[in-house]
Amino acid sequence: MQIDPFFQVPQRSVNTSKGPVELPVLYKEGDYSVALFCTLRKSVEAQLAGTSFVPAMTFGRFAVVGLVMANFTLCSEAPYCMTSLAIPVSRQQGFRPVSPWRELFSKADQRHMGFYLVNCTSSSPHMAAVSREIWGHPKSHSIVSMALNKASLNCRVECAERRQTLLQFKGTGLRFWKVRPISFTMFSILGNQVMRSILDTRAPYNVHIPYGFRLQLGVDHPSTRPFRKLGLDGKRPLAVMSTSHFQGRFNEGVAIEELSAAADTCKFPLSSGTFRV
Repeated sequence: MQIDPFFQVPQRSVNTSKGPVELPVLYKEGDYSVALFCTLRKSVEAQLAGTSFVPAMTFGRFAVVGLVMANFTLCSEAPYCMTSLAIPVSRQQGFRPVSPWRELFSKADQRHMGFYLVNCTSSSPHMAAVSREIWGHPKSHSIVSMALNKASLNCRVECAERRQTLLQFKGTGLRFWKVRPISFTMFSILGNQVMRSILDTRAPYNVHIPYGFRLQLGVDHPSTRPFRKLGLDGKRPLAVMSTSHFQGRFNEGVAIEELSAAADTCKFPLSSGTFRV
């Protein structure tokens, strides 16, 4: 039997409200795509109100946010699909990177910037609970489908109760470039603690010409309101990256900061419009 060192790592079982999960979660096959959007910096700052984070990838009065879409067909848990609205962020406490853009291509465990998930949906109630309870990600259960076929992508999210469309990202764009695997540093808030976790990956990404893609929002719903507040309804992305050979390890996070201590120096006041699940 062939041994793959990438997946030969120690795992431990952790109990959640939906049953046990083995950590790190191992993703052995799947489709994965990231669409980057440009939006107003002040709107992104409003989404980060009450946290210890500030937007990292900015230029003038604009900032970059990402829509992450995945269809994990073979993993250490049951197969599932997910979407996430991710904001590249830096911490207000401690070291601030000089160039977050350059940091994106450095090793994830040496990176000071990371990605903060404002909203997540999962087709698996089990993995939605795991994400909330282990990492503190604001993940909810929805009907999520993703189809990636070379240059074409179609991702759709529906409300699990009413079967109404929440969002759809689709389009076609020629693949014109390939970038090396990018692992991701993830920031989240669990209780009063700021958590840092690493998603190790080893699949190169295809870069698409972005103009054939568009994000469309459906009915009003708590999971779509952050997208609306960022002005993303009907918006075309700056860039789209995808791979149909995704492999990764999502490691358990570690607490790096007490949020109560960071709140004293928080730049932005807590907004009642900030969405939490």
